[in-house]
Amino acid sequence: MEGEYPWYTLVTAAEPLAQGDILHSVPFISPAGDLRGDSRVDCEEYDVIVMSQSCDLIEQKVDSVILSSIFSLDEHITEIARSDSKKAVVRTKNKLRKGEMIAYHLLDRCTIPGHESGYIFVDLKNPRSLPLEFVQRLAAGLPYRVRLCPPYREQLSQAFARVFMRVGLPSTIPEFTE
Repeated sequence: MEGEYPWYTLVTAAEPLAQGDILHSVPFISPAGDLRGDSRVDCEEYDVIVMSQSCDLIEQKVDSVILSSIFSLDEHITEIARSDSKKAVVRTKNKLRKGEMIAYHLLDRCTIPGHESGYIFVDLKNPRSLPLEFVQRLAAGLPYRVRLCPPYREQLSQAFARVFMRVGLPSTIPEFTE
């Protein structure tokens, strides 16, 4: 079953922007000052994955593209685990693998020649957006880009939705002891 569903495919610049497209070093601007007359800005670059629905992008039904940052698991695991102990790191990796950390979603390694990467995780709690036309131009300027394939793309979309559909309810049913 593992080999039946590849995680990634490579698409050309001619392909329209779609959900699951991975873009590297995308610039984001944020205020640098205290916002009271200070017009300085910071520009930071992030690797991102497109979260907006493909049909909305293709039909141009949105003005902005929702993007989530992606990070190397190996480079950031101690931040997520909040520890550098081997036990905590392994426990956290397995929680990510099982989908037990609602803020993050784990993606498999990419083995496409020339586009290889280790495991990456998606930050679901801090989405960003950029104008559709800008992101389309970025994508069109790349000869190739990696795209997350179904069913993993749909799984990511579902994980993203779970972050925002959560409802905090009081727990009035006591824990069972028998």
